[in-house]
Formats: sequence, structure tokens, C-alpha cells
Amino acid sequence: MLNWNRQADTLECLDSIRRMNYPAFSVVLVDNGSTDGSPDAIEHWSDGEIPVTLIRNKKNLGFVGGSNQGMRHALATDTDYVLLLNNDTVVEPDVLTILVQAAERSEEIGMVGPKIYQYGKVNILDSAGTRTIPWLAQGFLVGHGEEDRGQYDSTAEMPYVTGTALLVKRAVLKKVGLMDEDYFCYFDDFDWGMKAREAGYKLHLEPKAVVHHKGSQTAGLNSPFYMRHMVRSRILFARKHVPPLLFLFAFLPYLFLYRYLRPLAILVIRRRWVHLGALHRGIREGFKVPIS
Repeated sequence: MLNWNRQADTLECLDSIRRMNYPAFSVVLVDNGSTDGSPDAIEHWSDGEIPVTLIRNKKNLGFVGGSNQGMRHALATDTDYVLLLNNDTVVEPDVLTILVQAAERSEEIGMVGPKIYQYGKVNILDSAGTRTIPWLAQGFLVGHGEEDRGQYDSTAEMPYVTGTALLVKRAVLKKVGLMDEDYFCYFDDFDWGMKAREAGYKLHLEPKAVVHHKGSQTAGLNSPFYMRHMVRSRILFARKHVPPLLFLFAFLPYLFLYRYLRPLAILVIRRRWVHLGALHRGIREGFKVPIS
């Protein structure tokens, strides 16, 4: 888990983790340079009931840098699985048990994700898996905003597991590697899922496992931070994965018309000049940042 100035959310998430019925787990929590006193509150939270390792960073390494830091710590132990979990989630007690059972069904299964509900809303889905249009660098959350009527109650393969809650096997971490740190946040899970599938692994939705997600508590949906890093990461993903002809004749027109002109018009009408500057900065960085 990561924390960045979200003490209340993180402690609520930890309280739900405390109630998990899986027999053997520990928590690695990476604090990305918080200034709200939350690291001290987290450090004193468990009272020794469950093991918690708190890694304090002096600056914000982003979702990818912080998550990789936590996973490196986990790999230095004898752990078999890593569960990446957003700190603005609340988990059901059996979530880890069900996810591990799903992963154990086959050596081919490399990552597993739960059904995710919108926090505080009865039976309203945040996601029930994912789908993608890779040549547009576009991912979608299946079922987002829908009422859950059982339409996604079957185990299914998906192109990537959202980083909101992602169980990954140690074998995948060793073979595929950690997340790509060219991304600060966003598109890292899409990129990672693609690499895992290219390495021969299957990625599954396990709908019996349930997580509740508040959503965009750290960055803020449509905040300047969100606008900058979303478009930056989209361009980086396309540069890495979209073939040249599709990049020129499909991705670039889509980016210009739908991901630039459309928000540009809205931001100008609403006089959101800071957001507009963030959009331009993200586009500039997306094309200029060297990629590995």
C-alpha cells in the first residue's frame, strides 16, 4: 500500500485488512513523503497485531516508484504473492483467501483481480475487470457505474488488472519484472498486464473477491495533477506499444481530437487556466521524456 497525506483513508483500509481471514500475511506500507502526520499514525496503528513495515520516503515517488519499492521489500522475503492495494479501499474479510485460491488453480494464472464496488454505494460497480483498445492506448473499466445484477459473476480473462487491487505471483515478478518506472502513475497496470500476457501468463477476474473503492482520493479526478499525468502516461504507453503506422494514423488523430481539442474547449470555456497548463505540460512531457 501507498500513503500520501491520506491518514483517514489509510487507517480505514488498514482496519479492513486487520479483519482479513487469510492465515499468513504482512503489510508493507510505503509513505510517499506525507506531511500530514499520517506516517506516525500508521506506525502506531497495529499495536503488534499484524506485522506492518513502514517505509518512509522523503519525497513522492509516485504510484509506480512507491509500489516497486514495496515489492522489492516483499521479494527480499519468502513471500509467494504480492497484493497491490490502493489506500482508498476497504476489503472484504475473505478477499485475499479467494484471490489466492483463484491464482492457485493454474500455473498459467499470473495476476488476479477482484470485483470492485464504489465505496458507500449499494451494488454499484467501480469495475468488474477491464477491456482495452491498445492501438488507441485506451483502457476501460468493465461495468463502471452499473448496478450489479450478477452480470459479471463469472470468472473471466482480462487484458490487465487494475492497480486498485492486484494480486501477482512471485514468479511473475521474477520473470516479467516490476512496473515500468517511466510512468509516474496511470497506465502502469495496463503496461504491466500487457507484458505479463506476452510472457505467457493469464490475467483473471475473480468476482467472488470484493473490494470497495472510494476513487481518486489522492490525485483528485480531473485535477491538474490528473490531467497532466493521464495524458503524459497515455502518450508514453503509445510510444512503447503502438506500431508506427497505427501511432501516426490512429493514435495521434485520436489524441489530438479527443484528448486535446475536446478538453481544451471545455477548459477555456470554464476558464480553468491551471488545468490547461497541466494538460499542455503532460503532452509535452509525454513526447519528450526518454523511454526505456
